[in-house]
Amino acid sequence: MKRTAAEWFVLGLRERGVEWISALCGHGLDPLFHAAATHGIRLIDVRNEQTAGYIADAYGRLTGRPGVCASSSGVAAANLLSGMMNAWYDRAPLVAITGAADSTRLGMGCFQDLDQVELARPVTRHSRLIAHPERVAAMLDEAWRAAMGEPRGPVHLQFPMDVQRAEVDERELVRPAGADRTAGPSPAALDRAARALLEAKRPLIVAGSGVFYCGEGPDLRSVAETFAIPVQTPIWDRGVFGEASEAFVGVLGAATGGPDLLGQTDCLVLAGVEPDYRTGYLQREVRTLRVDHGWRALGERLVDFGRAPFRGWLEQARTERSEYSAKIRSAAAAQRVDGRMHAVDVVEAIAAALPIDGTLIIDGGSIGQWAHQLLTERRYPGHWLTCGRSGVVGYGPGGGMAARLAHPDRAVVLLSGDGAFTFNSTEIECAARQGLPFVAVVADDRSWGITQSGHLRQFGTCYATQLGEIRFDDLARSLGARGERVERAEDLAPAIERAIGSREVTVIHAPIVGGNPT
Repeated sequence: MKRTAAEWFVLGLRERGVEWISALCGHGLDPLFHAAATHGIRLIDVRNEQTAGYIADAYGRLTGRPGVCASSSGVAAANLLSGMMNAWYDRAPLVAITGAADSTRLGMGCFQDLDQVELARPVTRHSRLIAHPERVAAMLDEAWRAAMGEPRGPVHLQFPMDVQRAEVDERELVRPAGADRTAGPSPAALDRAARALLEAKRPLIVAGSGVFYCGEGPDLRSVAETFAIPVQTPIWDRGVFGEASEAFVGVLGAATGGPDLLGQTDCLVLAGVEPDYRTGYLQREVRTLRVDHGWRALGERLVDFGRAPFRGWLEQARTERSEYSAKIRSAAAAQRVDGRMHAVDVVEAIAAALPIDGTLIIDGGSIGQWAHQLLTERRYPGHWLTCGRSGVVGYGPGGGMAARLAHPDRAVVLLSGDGAFTFNSTEIECAARQGLPFVAVVADDRSWGITQSGHLRQFGTCYATQLGEIRFDDLARSLGARGERVERAEDLAPAIERAIGSREVTVIHAPIVGGNPT
């Protein structure tokens, strides 16, 4: 049987369970789009390639399975790079496809001529040109395995038009070589980790995105709860505490500070974590273990060696976390002006209105700091999503669409500041038109809040951080969505509940007074 290379590629995606591709239409991928529509893969269209990348990135971060995005060539590919880069920072699986002119014209000054393979290489685990149509199935397999390897990450394939259109007999297809195997930790390494923990007085587990992606979260939680070891998650990383837990003591590395447990521990356990700015680059002298895999086996060894008495240390960590939360709420009280809503009111309304299994999307900036400090005191589920390690802002509407695709039956709430929301606010039209509902709560202080606070602290004034007025409720209605403006704190939770119940894309405009949780 003969099919075009684009069809073989799409069939390969279907075999891997792919149901949609996020994309902005462009002639560079016309054959691929036609093949997708012919073979039952939905196209999720957007108004900016950035958002196509963010949808795939957010889906990969929510599910651990690659989201697939596509764009045409040239500047379109550069726009798509934003999503690839975000996935790169967070080690999230993503497959990006960029179109191109005919392969025989590449490098000759053809329309939108650009070496997209080299453009993507620094922020992908794998970036290749599909130059031979008969190799399309094998190259998809190679890219997919790279995305799902250790560590996971984004991959990119440049797919020229003539290669997409070329017909290939099934007998001529180069077959995939097979899956890679990743070995787990050795028994000796687990023995050493268990003994190091049992010799400690104040162990601290820092659990990051890698634990979520490899599925070790439940076993890590079990070890932490059984042996009373406090756990923190670096801010922006994936959480693994779906229910409230005594062992979980909040985020680490927030710009607005937090209890300094890292400075007190005598045994630091890194689990799926990057040693970056959030962990102080690991510049303190402390015994450090790396346990990315094997948490169940580690727990069995700890039982064999005897139960460790860490209850007192955990209670101290929880007390320090509670005291810091109280300090934040006190700071919020001092920032209130004339009874106007504050960021804390927004956070508390979401906490009251969001169902226990609801998906929360947090889009960067000042409001994200409040949310991380207060919403993640005892619980940080894997189905909540932040901007990720990159700290990007503006991914929120794409994140909301991705959450709806990942969890069709769950409530989805996006918490965003006014600055971040306006990056890609026109995507509200795409979400409404394509039946991908979520509730966006826009906390509006008419500023780039986190930057403005930093400028005021350093210079006593601020530069290029103040924003003008936008009626976000009116904007939403103009884009085909529901819009509501809420100015009283007591009205906000009911408004969120109504919006969730409507099953429509809804933007709730919540004007607030500014300030950071410092």
